[in-house]
Amino acid sequence: MIRCVDLCKSYQGKQVLKNINWEIKQGECWQVCGASGIGKTTLLRLVMGLETPDRGMVLGAEGLHFAPVFQEDVLIEDWSPMENLELVYGRKPSAEILRALLPDDSLEQPVRTLSGGMRRRVAIARALLVESDLLVMDEPFAGLDQENIRNAIAVIEVYRRRRTWILVSHGAEELLSGMRTFTLE
Repeated sequence: MIRCVDLCKSYQGKQVLKNINWEIKQGECWQVCGASGIGKTTLLRLVMGLETPDRGMVLGAEGLHFAPVFQEDVLIEDWSPMENLELVYGRKPSAEILRALLPDDSLEQPVRTLSGGMRRRVAIARALLVESDLLVMDEPFAGLDQENIRNAIAVIEVYRRRRTWILVSHGAEELLSGMRTFTLE
């Protein structure tokens, strides 16, 4: 599906990625691990075509549809979680996915009034509802306690619909069944 071939990327003379080779096959789950600042987010941005490598190439990503969860939630602050989902879904979605992630009393209040963890769960729900080839999640569980992480993982397992999935995480723990690990050093 996607091949990264000798990817290199620098910022202001500092090399972040050097000769990265990685193959992502359709339907696979990957966790990208490594220390803070090692280039995990940069690698995702290169795969999605949001940045251009200094050298090397990403093959097979042309024409693919990505559903990202960025480190920033990128939500419309004055809209409710339902309205934020409707924006990307194209119509009013069933509240089922949000009810699995959020308390009922938060579904219609403005996102700006939600806690950071609740906002994060809205961003996850939005990515899961978008028709896409790849789910790309950059630290999607930041700000969530262990119970909400387990809950979010259970929802992801149900809604990912056999799509390819890439997760960036600081840890090397396996979060989803069948997840493979790609470590940046």
